Amino acid sequence: MRHAFLAALLGAGLVMPPSCQAFGLSGVQSWAHSASQNLLNIYNNGSPDLYVTGYTWHDPSTYTEAKRSVLNARAWGLGWGKHLVDANGNDELVYALIFSDSHWNAEPVVGYAKQWLWRPFDGRFKLGAGYTAGITSRADIAKNFPIPIVLPMASLGYGDLTIYGAFLPRFNGSPNNGNVGFLFFRYAY
Repeated sequence: MRHAFLAALLGAGLVMPPSCQAFGLSGVQSWAHSASQNLLNIYNNGSPDLYVTGYTWHDPSTYTEAKRSVLNARAWGLGWGKHLVDANGNDELVYALIFSDSHWNAEPVVGYAKQWLWRPFDGRFKLGAGYTAGITSRADIAKNFPIPIVLPMASLGYGDLTIYGAFLPRFNGSPNNGNVGFLFFRYAY
């Protein structure tokens, strides 16, 4: 199980944006090695997290009311991961989730997330912005073949509890796709 989790995390690391030095093959290899070492460091040295998923928002300006009425907005699910706080007080996460997607199918996600955090009031309250990159599979997209994802993500937290929002933007002008918000919680125990 651990090897499968680490292999999936490495795959997630491969969809993270490479540094500007990684233009040649040796640069890509160096970047992949660095990314995999970072993921292993988070997995081996990070603090454990419990994730609970719960809500998917379908943009009313993108989805028809008829389509929204048949979609699942209650994306219940669970997950587990680890996080590390870097020298600047920002979070890096590795995680695995499984939840009920918009069509009531099980959707697994294994990924990495980076959140740059601001603490405007006190040290326990934090606002974050960043991204997540990973691998998922969906029955309605590629018939459950694993596909990479890279999505913007924001967070709001207090103490050990954080709520995250990831956003899947619309990629074309056809109706009933994209502009989907996904909310989930993290408890750092």
